[in-house]
Amino acid sequence: MILEDLRNDLIKAKLLPTDKVLIHSSLKQMGNVDADDVLDTLIDYFKDGLLLFPTHTWGYIKNNGDTFDVINSKPNVGILPTLFLKREGVIRSLHPTHSMAGIGELALKYLAGEEKIDTPCSPKGVYGRLYDIDAKIILIGVNHVKNTYIHSVEESFNVLNRIANESTTFNIIKKDGTKIRSAVHKHYCSLHPHVSECYQKLDPIFLELEVEYKTKLLAADTTICYSRRIYKVLEEMFKQQKQLLVEEDNIKEQYYQNKDYEWL
Repeated sequence: MILEDLRNDLIKAKLLPTDKVLIHSSLKQMGNVDADDVLDTLIDYFKDGLLLFPTHTWGYIKNNGDTFDVINSKPNVGILPTLFLKREGVIRSLHPTHSMAGIGELALKYLAGEEKIDTPCSPKGVYGRLYDIDAKIILIGVNHVKNTYIHSVEESFNVLNRIANESTTFNIIKKDGTKIRSAVHKHYCSLHPHVSECYQKLDPIFLELEVEYKTKLLAADTTICYSRRIYKVLEEMFKQQKQLLVEEDNIKEQYYQNKDYEWL
């Protein structure tokens, strides 16, 4: 019954089986449901598209010499990503702190090369590519504090004071057991200890400008965002004030209204 209910909710949410989606999630917000049932439904529903989950390990892989094992390092971002990694056909990228996992025909090519990326959410990596594939970002039971894509957009527009000057060197153990090293400039902001906590102030603006819409997936309040629209709106904002997300409690209308957004 849960499987059918979730499938119907996905249809009501105007999500297509061919969509490319990145899902940030809180399973407990979905109600009394089994995680594997949820994954079964999502994998089947998006089988003709691309289904992505963050499998970040920044919570415990953070110091020089720490090792990221693409098979054994567990995500610190929830139960669905953890169990998703165990599914047949799922591929995981090789970024030591901000890996992503996916399933679908595009997954192998999409997730390749992350061991060469030197920031957490580079525009040249899997987060920047969300724009390229016109992905939808689905926030199930969570808000924009978990929307990692916004980090990538900030980096695209050279928002300063987001990345540490010094790099941290990690070890990476690949699927075949070989070990490589990767130097990454981690997130750092002197203005705010956790920049992502500032992102939720974008929610009413994104809603007003049709960058996102609200729905329910089972019991979870869910936000569905268009990656390209996020990029375009933030581009307009950053042209005027690059630090507004951390420096302004309330973003002034002048930064986002009366813009000629193509989708409005």
